[in-house]
Amino acid sequence: MIGSAPRLILGLSSGTSADALDVALVEIVGTGRNRKVKCLVGDEFETPLSLKRRITNFLKTYDLPLRDLEKAISLFFVESAQSFLMTHNVSAADLTCVASHGQTVFHHNGDPRQGSLQLGNLQFLADQLNVAVVGNFRQADLLAGGQGAPISVFADWVLHSDKTDLAIVNIGGIANISYLRDNNSPPLAWDSGPGNGLLDAVSRIYLNQEYDVGGHVALSADFCPVLLEDLQKHPYFSLKAPKSTGLELFGPKFIKNLRLERYELSVSEILATLCQLSAWGISSSLIREAREPKTLYLCGGGRKNLALVGALSRQLPNTEILDYEKSGFDADLREAVAFALLGDAYLLGETSTWPTTTGARKSVILGEGRAPMA
Repeated sequence: MIGSAPRLILGLSSGTSADALDVALVEIVGTGRNRKVKCLVGDEFETPLSLKRRITNFLKTYDLPLRDLEKAISLFFVESAQSFLMTHNVSAADLTCVASHGQTVFHHNGDPRQGSLQLGNLQFLADQLNVAVVGNFRQADLLAGGQGAPISVFADWVLHSDKTDLAIVNIGGIANISYLRDNNSPPLAWDSGPGNGLLDAVSRIYLNQEYDVGGHVALSADFCPVLLEDLQKHPYFSLKAPKSTGLELFGPKFIKNLRLERYELSVSEILATLCQLSAWGISSSLIREAREPKTLYLCGGGRKNLALVGALSRQLPNTEILDYEKSGFDADLREAVAFALLGDAYLLGETSTWPTTTGARKSVILGEGRAPMA
């Protein structure tokens, strides 16, 4: 019977912030929403600083040789996967496939005709790891008229099938939301706007550090209502879901064009205001697109930013906000597990999107497969 035998899938995920590659070994049995999913083990491999800077510089200028950048990213993915398999004594021959999201270096700013680009050559991964690889998950949805994002909602739909009135918010460079309404309705999903992207850009420019650890700099000051009000006027926030965006819109260029010197604020006040903005993007869109949820699980690096989480708690006073760890799954591996499940759906020929999550004309099967060349 199809789907009755356990499948062992290695999920690889690197977020828009390009901080690290998350690797998860996932065992899956069953099909559809009746899957039994177990994350056996996972690791995080920090992106070498030289590579991270190449990625972030590309996001600023788009003038680096693309082939060389993809080669470097592909090699990092292969070496990380090989190290993982060796450390945990797992043979590639035991894997059903590797599911790799690649490294996002471009995502449209709201107009899906501009496309989405993830680097990490699937054939190179398949050949070097000697196992089938599934990736390029966004293209089928884009071709069906969708946003190509968010797509981790499929995993949320599978893993939390017993939950209703639940929001799952992943705060990476961009904040994205999955909302599980009830067992008879398809989920909702959208990108609410900036997550850590603007915060990180300010930290790099003004603090000479990769990010505001724990949000402590932001916590040391009050936010600026005038700046917040100006930021809230951005047209992206008034768009209806499903919608998606990327660091092309809410990243380094945004900060550069903002001309923050006009506001005569300290760096801590700027960061405090941007935390308020990210939290408001999440809370206001939830209330507009669904309602204030009973429960909200937070995942992604932004869940460790105390200023951002505090702002969100104040803006959603009737919602129980919990770390995703409380769901029974590892918050740091959530995206890697999600791509493992998308790879599994591809192998089984199952659709893994809904018009309510990406705006596509129809549900589609996400992904492309590559087998190792003989």
